Amino acid sequence: MTFKNSILTNIPLYTDRLTLSEINLEHFLKLREGINSEPTSLLTCRPINILPLEDAINHFKTFKDKEDRFTFSIVEKNSQILIGRITLFDYNPRNKAIELGYFIFKEFRNKGYASEIIEKIKEFCFEKLEINKITAQTGSFNKESIKLLEKMGFLKDGILREHHEINGCLYDDYIYSMLKKEYIKE
Repeated sequence: MTFKNSILTNIPLYTDRLTLSEINLEHFLKLREGINSEPTSLLTCRPINILPLEDAINHFKTFKDKEDRFTFSIVEKNSQILIGRITLFDYNPRNKAIELGYFIFKEFRNKGYASEIIEKIKEFCFEKLEINKITAQTGSFNKESIKLLEKMGFLKDGILREHHEINGCLYDDYIYSMLKKEYIKE
């Protein structure tokens, strides 16, 4: 079974307050608006392409078909409001590793949603997908993300020195990870 098929056969995922399901075009476009309303250079160290709507729709179709990644929409159960997304990407079947990335709309931050989501993703990856290592990368300036990852039991593996450019200044990026054996000990 492929990585993507093993996810599709196990979703949606549920927490007490949230539903995580495969992203659809409507959610993709709403997330695009939300992400574009923030300084995108703070969100990732990777190149950012602000695409016209038609190109964004074509991009959605292309990335949905990629085998080494999967994006979940995060929806509040009660209100059915989209609050963000979490992506599993760069799946490496040889060492059973995956990276995660997340985005929560501003109005839903600091409400415990990110912790709830990451806890569910850890459970899903380690118990259902047989992942051995989950990694996450964040800027050294992103104190909230660092605090979240450490709270969720991720350990700092290393530093990518001067890896994240913002307004002509270079900042370090931190690489965090959690191993399955560490998850089991929790």
